[in-house]
Amino acid sequence: MKKLFSILAVSIGLVACNGGSTDNTSSTSDSTPAVQAEPMAPSPVDTVSASAPTLKDGVMAMKDGKMVVMKGGSWEPMKESFTTTNGRKVKTNGEVSKGTRKKKLEDGQMIDKDGQMMDKDGKMMDNTGWE
Repeated sequence: MKKLFSILAVSIGLVACNGGSTDNTSSTSDSTPAVQAEPMAPSPVDTVSASAPTLKDGVMAMKDGKMVVMKGGSWEPMKESFTTTNGRKVKTNGEVSKGTRKKKLEDGQMIDKDGQMMDKDGKMMDNTGWE
């Protein structure tokens, strides 16, 4: 039984090591090593407008000092206050409140219908301390 496990372990090791074999079917006369291109850095863009097509309807954002809401794939001015599912109230001036806590959204920051706030890069913000 020990021999069977030993043979199985060696076989698995050989199969795992063989997965990185190179393809020798092509030959070139050039002896210079291939240079891999560096990944391109993302170009700086306005994250609120650039991510607009991928955002869900109802996402609210502060853009150019005004609150806008995503509707049908485009940003529209926010016309009235909105209460999220977790109880946060979002006003048309960008003030988000819950209980006694208040926060003013900065340009590019967003909040969804569930009350999850995102920073300018689209990353979830720290929501600790909210009631």
